[in-house]
Amino acid sequence: MDYYSSPRWTYEIADCSMPMTFDTYSNCSFGCRYCFSQFQRALGAGKENYLHKEVKWVNVERVKRMFLNPDSSQFGEYIKARKVMQWGGLSDQFDGFERKYGKTLELLRFFKEIDYPLCFSTKATWWTKDERYMELVRGQKNWNFKFSIITLDREKASVIEQGVPSPEERLEAIQRIAEAGAGGATLRLRPFIIGISTPSYIELIERAAKCGATALSTEFMCVEQRSRCLREQMPVFNELCGFDFYEFYRKYSVSSGYMRLNRNVKRPFVEKMKAACDKVGMRFYVSDAHFKEVCCNGSCCGLPYSFNYSRGQFCEALQLAKKNGVVSWSEIAPECKPFLSFNIGKAEGYNMKSSENRAKFFGMTMFDYLHYLWNNPQEGQSLYTMFEGIVSPCGKDENGDIIYRYNG
Repeated sequence: MDYYSSPRWTYEIADCSMPMTFDTYSNCSFGCRYCFSQFQRALGAGKENYLHKEVKWVNVERVKRMFLNPDSSQFGEYIKARKVMQWGGLSDQFDGFERKYGKTLELLRFFKEIDYPLCFSTKATWWTKDERYMELVRGQKNWNFKFSIITLDREKASVIEQGVPSPEERLEAIQRIAEAGAGGATLRLRPFIIGISTPSYIELIERAAKCGATALSTEFMCVEQRSRCLREQMPVFNELCGFDFYEFYRKYSVSSGYMRLNRNVKRPFVEKMKAACDKVGMRFYVSDAHFKEVCCNGSCCGLPYSFNYSRGQFCEALQLAKKNGVVSWSEIAPECKPFLSFNIGKAEGYNMKSSENRAKFFGMTMFDYLHYLWNNPQEGQSLYTMFEGIVSPCGKDENGDIIYRYNG
């Protein structure tokens, strides 16, 4: 059989607390109109297979061998350090495909046996009522579950998230997970869509807290101008939001191509979300590049500080700068160097974006690449550019590496 290849290193590796990301299936049975995965997968030779919901799954035995014999893959040092693996990066591991094939269940049994730390991202709910899954979840303190809900409006949700359980069903799933005594349930208010999320987002936070969610992670929707699939969805977004969605992004974004709304547009929503979380006692996190500094700790996906996530990344550096006023490369380098020593050109699943980038960084390790980004503030993934000046260069240390000052 032709299996799906996973895990992979995320493109957001520079500022991600869980850079090793895993998917059980090559496709998702849900049909969310905002899904960024379709912008990547609905291209090239695989487009028809993806759009027609053809699916492959991982080789379960190969994945088991990877964890039982870590030195057999470039993820070995990460696995040996028992860093949290993100499960559900491009597909939903508990969707309709899982209901049919059950490959996630096979792997859950294995990960339960080896007690490996995991963080899940899902919209599915059926499995939280299935004892085969819940007996594994119950009491598993190093498993955290994120449930994506972008609005309480049942009708809007059914249009924009086709095939997905209602917001109410997902809140009930949060409650079942919270009552299972695992590593916590997180409300994943992502993507936050102005005009769709805005009428009900404060109530959503309050209801999630009552159901037992202990954290909120949010990120504003970005619009990929080059995606034909997304452009075809614009009439639906216009109708649901009540304005010209595409033109709104063109007018208020800080860049072209991949359009990201500017900081001032987002500010009032972020401030209200944080105030609501403070009121109900939920930890607050922003996965968006803007306002990442307000995260409760260096894992913008909402993991508590007690989890063994990667602290060798720029979101953690941002938190150190916020705490101490300045931050140096030497404060995060020892954490990431052991598991990023592989050649960047051979990084599993890592998107180099262009042949030019592949040639430019040929011969570097992934650790070298992060070091390069640290010392080149003009690069898009550098601390200075990514976080829009919240930290800025203020000198160099004894090794010649840039020191960043927190500007708040």
